[in-house]
Parts: sequence; structure tokens; C-alpha cells
Amino acid sequence: MTFEERVISQSINFTDLEDRIVQYFAANKKDIGDLKITYLARRFYTYPNTITRLCHKLGYTGFADLKSSIKNETIDNQKVGDYGAKELQKNLELISQMPWERVLDKLLSAKKINFYSMGQTAYVTRLIVGNFYALDYKSFFYDYPSDLTHIIGHESSDLFFLISLSGNKKPLLKLAREIKSHGNCLITLTNLSVNPLAKLADERLFCYSPDKRIDDYNVTDKVPVLLVMNELFKRYAKRLNKEIKDV
Repeated sequence: MTFEERVISQSINFTDLEDRIVQYFAANKKDIGDLKITYLARRFYTYPNTITRLCHKLGYTGFADLKSSIKNETIDNQKVGDYGAKELQKNLELISQMPWERVLDKLLSAKKINFYSMGQTAYVTRLIVGNFYALDYKSFFYDYPSDLTHIIGHESSDLFFLISLSGNKKPLLKLAREIKSHGNCLITLTNLSVNPLAKLADERLFCYSPDKRIDDYNVTDKVPVLLVMNELFKRYAKRLNKEIKDV
């Protein structure tokens, strides 16, 4: 993933100090190779270990790795045949950095898990929820936003899981705001981007599936949604001591 993509995926986890350091990196990418970790520590009135921990949070092995990676980033002139493989690699990198344990804790403590998505993504979500229901009998998919509206706020221990690749559909944003206004927990899965739906969430999951069109028809890849949710399903099954058997 690029530096910007790593920042988006981890932004919810940054402290105020880390936010300022990240902004400094972004503003000084051309000179990143010349920066010294001791200079940064002095500039931000902190310790070199703070910089190193931030690098680890972003998925780098250390400050030297961050510098060389940013320095070597170029416009990706990839061939069409390479595109699918590079998309897959970005999703695998995202999966390795997800806040899985926090999300799993929230799923386990919820009285009921309410899933909702719209349009083509709804077909994928419905398949996923069937698997989750087999684990705990408390996961439900809703076909209409009005169905969800009726249950928001009835139980404070209910969890709501909204999936939207764009993260900017008005009906979903309206639902998300209502969910938060009643104090319910909200988890979102969106494309890796700065979007209003993810900003409302208690926990943000991301996949890499940028918008694609043929003429005016939406042909955005839904496989990344399945990749992330299947990983969550497997981890959730393990936490519930449920064995997934080959037959």
C-alpha cells in the first residue's frame, strides 16, 4: 500500500501527536530521505521510540523502511494483466492491519448483530450474514432501511454493521447518524478512502475496491468485501470455539 493508503487505514488509531507527525511526513515527502529520527523527535518534543512506534502502526518495519518506501513510491504504471494481482496484494496488506481483536470483542458482547447494505453490495452481504448466523444465531441481514429504523435504539447492546464501498450513500449515512444518536455501536466496511460513513464508525474496516464503470454501469469489484468479511468470519468462529470443517 502507499503511504496515503496506510494513513487512511490506521487514522482512527492515531494520537494527536501522531497525527501531526503524519501530516509532517505528507508535507515533506520529497525530502523524506534526508530526515533523521532524532531531528523529528526534537521537532515534536518527543522520543525516537515514538516515531518508531508510529512507523510500526503504519505497517513499516521501522523509520528507515518508511523513508525508503515513501521515497520509492511512483505513479503506478501497471499493466492491465497485473492489476488484479496488485489489488489482491493491497487487500491482503489491509487484512493484516485490521483491528480484529477490538472488532471481535464488540461482536461477542453484542446482543444482536444487524447487517445492512444497499444495491449490488447487498447480495454479497446477504451471503456473508448466512455464515455468521450459523455461528451465533444473532446475526441478521435487513432488506430495507425502514426495517432497521424500527430496531435502532431498542437495545443499547445491539451492534450495527453497515457495508458500503463508496461510504457516501445518503440513506446509509442517515442510518449511521441515527444509530450513533441512540448510543449503539457501529462498525463499517468501506473502500479504502476518507469517506463520511467510516468517520461515523466506532470501528472501521477497509477493503481496496475503487469505483469502476462501463459507461454508466457500476462494475466495482465486490470480491474484496468477501475477502475481508470471510477473514472476520474465520476469526469470529475461532473466538467462539467453532470448528470450520472440510466436507
